[in-house]
Formats: sequence, structure tokens, C-alpha cells
Amino acid sequence: MNVLELPLVQGLTTRHGMPVLHTLEQAAAGFVLLFLPSHARTHLETPDIAAILPDLVQLGAVRLQGGQPLGGAVADATLEAQLVGRDGDISLPALVLLENGQVRGTISLMRDWETYGSRFATFFAAPVVVSKEPVA
Repeated sequence: MNVLELPLVQGLTTRHGMPVLHTLEQAAAGFVLLFLPSHARTHLETPDIAAILPDLVQLGAVRLQGGQPLGGAVADATLEAQLVGRDGDISLPALVLLENGQVRGTISLMRDWETYGSRFATFFAAPVVVSKEPVA
């Protein structure tokens, strides 16, 4: 079975409107929490992460400074393989935090809620530059 057809993973796109990304360039501007569901082999933690991903997006948005939005997305098999190949330290399933299509951090495998919160705090501790139009 295609992992994107698993009910909880499919629900991310159908119920929550999260896009399936084929390239990093397709990521929305700003911050995106990208789910790598483990396309190559079925993993027991994939449905667990899919079930809490909408809540993790909300948790991450709370950690962002200045009320910036945080979106969610699901990687297709090609993008997942590219990211794992580029950063051999990712164990699947995983979450990848993107900022304007660039990897800012990763969280491999299912974690407890406190770990997600502390990792988001670390990810967002670095200054976030928000461009503003010059005042006339």
C-alpha cells in the first residue's frame, strides 16, 4: 500500500488541506512542518505522527515569534529520499522544519509532547528576520 493512502496520512491532505510536496521549492513561504512518512517501508509510528501533526503545527505556531503562521505538508517518496540522502541523520518517519524552503531542523521518529515543545523552542530560538516594506 502507498503510505499516502493510509487513512491518517491521507486525512492530512483531505481534511487538513496539507499539500503533498515533490520538491522543497513547492513549500509555502515562511515556516512549514514537513512530514516524512517513511515511503520505503511501512513504519508503525507513521500513523501516530500523522494523527498528531495538526496539533504539532499548532504547537509550533505558538512558539513562533510575531504570530507568524506555520503550515504543514507531506513529502512524497522522491523528496523524502532526497532529504534522507542529504542528511543521513534522519530516521523515518520524521518531521522537517522548513523556512522558506530551507531545512531548519529535523525530529526523527515519534517523540513525547515535551520533546516536541523543547525542539520547537530550539528551532525558533534563532532570530527570525521579517522583511517589512519601507515606511514612506
